[in-house]
This record gives sequence, C-alpha cells and structure tokens, in this order.
Amino acid sequence: MKRLILGLAASLLMLSNSNAQTSDFNDDFFLSFHMSSYVDAIWSPLRMQNAPTGNTIIVDGQMVPEYRDIPTQSFGLNVFSFGFEPRYNIYQIDENSALALASPISIGLGQVSAPPSEIQVGAVEGFGTIQIPLLAKMYVGTGATYETEKDYGVSLGFGLEYNKLGLIRLDNVNEPGAAENKGFVLPIASLGFHFWRGYSPVEINVKYGHGRINEFYVNRFGDPIITGNGITSKGTARSRSIRFSVAYLLNY
Repeated sequence: MKRLILGLAASLLMLSNSNAQTSDFNDDFFLSFHMSSYVDAIWSPLRMQNAPTGNTIIVDGQMVPEYRDIPTQSFGLNVFSFGFEPRYNIYQIDENSALALASPISIGLGQVSAPPSEIQVGAVEGFGTIQIPLLAKMYVGTGATYETEKDYGVSLGFGLEYNKLGLIRLDNVNEPGAAENKGFVLPIASLGFHFWRGYSPVEINVKYGHGRINEFYVNRFGDPIITGNGITSKGTARSRSIRFSVAYLLNY
C-alpha cells in the first residue's frame, strides 16, 4: 500500500512539472478550513507490553506489583476537531476536473482512554489527538478548479496518515510499565461531496482507514480470556480512524 501511494505521488509530481509551465502557483493552490463534531474516532494499534496488572505477588517475603505482558490499545473520541487543508492541483485535466495532493491536518479535542470492549486492555489516559495525512485526490465538478461552473462535485482520495493520541498525558507517564504512546501510520481513503453555499464551495467529507487485525489471549490483568461457558477464547483488535467533517474553501 505504501509503495502504491508513493508511486502515485511520484507520478503526480512528474505531471506537475508540465502543469507548472502553464500556470502560476496561486492558480492551483487551495486552502480549506475543516471541522468535525463527535464523529471523529481513532483506535491505536494493539501492542503487547510488559506492564503492571494491578495485582500483587509475594517476592522474597514482600508484596510487590505483578508485571505481565498485557495487551494495550488506546481510543480517542473527539468532541470537536478542526484544522486546515492545503491542496495543490498537480494536474488540471480540464476546467471541471483535476488531480491533486492534499493534507487535511486535524487537531482533536477529546478524551483518550481504553476502547469500549468487553475485554479490558491497558491504555494511555490523556487528552487530544493529531492527524497528519497525505492524500492523492481526484476532483470533479465544484471546487475542482477556479474555472469550473458546476453546481456539484465529488472528490476521491487515497493516502497515508500519521496519528498520535494523548497529546496531553493524564496518567503517570513516569510509572514503570506505563502504556507506550507511540504515533502510528494508517492507509486511508477519503470521499467528498461538494456544493455551493453562498459564494464559496463547501465539502462534506468522510475519511476512513484501518490497519491489520491483531489477536490477543489475555486481558489487562494478564488473565486468560474465558467465555461464559468456561472456554478459553481470544480477542481481536485493529487500528482505525474514522472522521466525518465539513470543509469550507477559504481562497475561492
């Protein structure tokens, strides 16, 4: 997937050389402000980490915290998120369609904790998220170029996105065994619908991405996962990102 996106980006950059000869930068540069409310959720990848289970054991006659390899995954649900999307039309096919590179960077305001699940896992406790994507996108209709006179339009994009959850840690990051808070990259897809509102195009956008599924066989306490019938079972988890947003073109 990464090779496909990098190859597509390289091809678009080559097309931009010919496009730049016939147009100024401002003719192909667009800037949008986008925002989302409540429909912006991120799941980090599942990791196995040596961490305290919350139980104690006796070592050399003393009670000490018990450490085991336990599953950890963090979940962020943003009450509100916002950001700016710089976009450059690499190749203008005609006045109603174009290929572009876009980066709808987003800052999220919301709680980060363990994901809702019947199986408890360890997690980062904190606040705030950041998403930095790079998308190769196809635009058709409204908002595709400055010359189009279409009333409606669509956009479709594919790319990669860097995510970081828990920008502000609320748990004790210095505690031995505290959950790691690493950023991660996801392949993502984006679908947008464009229409006029007043004197500027508006976009309704849905973005989604996910990573591979990981399996785990113990909970956050290091205990085996058991079903209600007493059968040993397993849990599954994957990294994901889903966001529904509204974007307003600022320099149209």
